[in-house]
Amino acid sequence: MADSSTNNRLLLLPNRPTSPPALQRLPGKARPRDEVLRECEAETAEMRKRIPRVLWVFLIPDLSRAFRWRVQLDCGCITEVITREDGVPPHEMQWDEPIHNWPLPMGQMICRHADSPPEPYRDIAEWGERKEVSFPADPVEPPDYMDPQAWSVIRHDEPHTSAFWTVTLACGHLSEAIAPELDWVPASGPHRAAPERVQQMSAEFERVWLANPELQTERDREHTRRMLAENWPTPRPETLCYTCTEARWILAYERIGWLIPRQRKPAKSVSAAPTPSRSTLERRLRKAEAEAERLRVELGQFDEEAIQQPAHEEHGLARHGDA
Repeated sequence: MADSSTNNRLLLLPNRPTSPPALQRLPGKARPRDEVLRECEAETAEMRKRIPRVLWVFLIPDLSRAFRWRVQLDCGCITEVITREDGVPPHEMQWDEPIHNWPLPMGQMICRHADSPPEPYRDIAEWGERKEVSFPADPVEPPDYMDPQAWSVIRHDEPHTSAFWTVTLACGHLSEAIAPELDWVPASGPHRAAPERVQQMSAEFERVWLANPELQTERDREHTRRMLAENWPTPRPETLCYTCTEARWILAYERIGWLIPRQRKPAKSVSAAPTPSRSTLERRLRKAEAEAERLRVELGQFDEEAIQQPAHEEHGLARHGDA
């Protein structure tokens, strides 16, 4: 039974997409930018009322750096998200679940559906931070969902303190688990009941289930049977994951643009040179004419030297011939 239950828990693990999310045009249209901007401005204004001014630069987003995206999830929904700057696409970021602000595995986002399946049990993969919480004594009357006999066993008739641990589950989500004793540490391993006590508990559970079939769901019965098969370990090696039914994988994404359009830098205009005065133009003309005259004289000298050069060469050849 234990092996089969473990396999069932593994089959419930969320399937990561086989291919990375694609940048593509998604169906539908983005929300009007002005509408989104008004909502963001209202939200940041509310944050300024309750956050000290010295922390604004760290905790209040700069809307001039906000970039809008549309993402398509594996449940078929298309939603919009905003990131700081436009360099990292949504599937390469870690989004938080909204209850405890715990980070989700990279590439997942929360999307709630009324027809989502019940929360599954997940194995605890890692024990993290610890905190102590104090409780008053439990009331004598049991809750509506609890059997009076079972309540009489688990009820605390005096104030008590429990140790809560933040745990990482096999699915990658975070949850909380309760330790049996305040001084318990993960290295100690779980406490287990004696085999005789486990047999007695098994018989008691079967009797209660037979008398009240609606007392527990089939999911919780299977969990109880797994714990009995493992000699009732405390703390439990598995717990419910309330995130799995709402966590969705990002399959595709689309760029929308800046929440506040970037101001384009104006092109540097080439200013026209001022029109020179008439006297300036006449002075430039006289200078240009003088330069042209000088060049004509130099060309004339060059041509005269070219004409005289052959005559000198011919005279020299004649003298050599007489010799």
